[in-house]
Amino acid sequence: MKTPVASILSPELRPWTTLKFPVTLANVYDENAKAISFYFSQASFSERSHKEELLNAKHLVNQVKTKCSSEGGNEDLFRDLAMIREVEQQIRATPARFKAVFACDKKQIWQEYDLPICENVSCLEVATHFKLVPLLRALESCTPYCVAIVENGKAKSFLIHGNEIHDLDARLPAADLSVHADDSRVGWSHHIDSNVSERRKAYMRELAMDLQRLLTSIDCEHLVIGCREEVWSELEPELGKAGSAAMIAGRFHLASFDLTSAGILQAARPVFDEWQRERYVEFWLKVREQPAHSAVGVEPVLRSLESGRVHKVCLGNIPDTKLYICAGCNVWWNKAEEECPACGKADVYAIAAEELLLRKALLTDAEILAPGAAIAAALGPVGALLRY
Repeated sequence: MKTPVASILSPELRPWTTLKFPVTLANVYDENAKAISFYFSQASFSERSHKEELLNAKHLVNQVKTKCSSEGGNEDLFRDLAMIREVEQQIRATPARFKAVFACDKKQIWQEYDLPICENVSCLEVATHFKLVPLLRALESCTPYCVAIVENGKAKSFLIHGNEIHDLDARLPAADLSVHADDSRVGWSHHIDSNVSERRKAYMRELAMDLQRLLTSIDCEHLVIGCREEVWSELEPELGKAGSAAMIAGRFHLASFDLTSAGILQAARPVFDEWQRERYVEFWLKVREQPAHSAVGVEPVLRSLESGRVHKVCLGNIPDTKLYICAGCNVWWNKAEEECPACGKADVYAIAAEELLLRKALLTDAEILAPGAAIAAALGPVGALLRY
């Protein structure tokens, strides 16, 4: 009797398989402009660079405190900033991770994210709304995926999340594919070869079904396979029959079944990164091939989002452009004005173009692609595929 994967997966791993973007944070608007977005992540391994990280985080907080110290009514803001200073303890313990904190005392919000990736980002922003696009890009860049390494008659599975790999001890099936000479049923050599071949095919058939169940049990959508070419030639058709073919992100050559976890991560990560990159390239090819059913650029995409026409949007290399939006009627425009040109109210605030695009996409339930900064730099600014 096989143990369900969900019961084997340790509690600390389960959140990574279902971690979703915090849509509720996108709906926050603080008219007092005290919503704090704190991001910190730098690859550092030396003692000196570690200290520089801490000083940098402290400097970000002190800058905001100095700027706001002359203003009254900032007690709530200073409490949040003091709590963010405590996050330095986490940075000290795990310096090479991505950390994000969203805080707004008035709205009773304090939400932290600690992701196993390294990005060169240091940011502390206080505004009417949270800065969420960097978090969206970080979540997408460390999308969890499974890895299965396969040999004839045996297999192992792992969960990779960013720079971390965990053994899924899922007890994937093993089989004795040998045929013993003292077996009374064994005759000539070609009968032996045929028997072994049938056992191997049966094992691959069962393994394909187990891999499908594994992905379903832990709510994981992607699988990378490590195996030799001859093993893949037998496993690939069975994966198609089991309905797992669409989940295969790629494959790497397995030099040894005894490869360490670190070696598996090193081999699998480039395969999955390339699969993600190809998704973005394919998206932009479709955008360029179907100009009548696509939109490119900040304002055309925003207009398409507001009309509900966008099926999928890619936040690529978007210029650092500010837009302005009315908190009363939600009308946006691209030039600084003290009053809303639509309703005449003065409750106007500035917002980065990519942040407004994100919020409009969430409101219309459009699929969002958010490549990391390195990949985004090679793509177009922002594009959308339209529903009609």
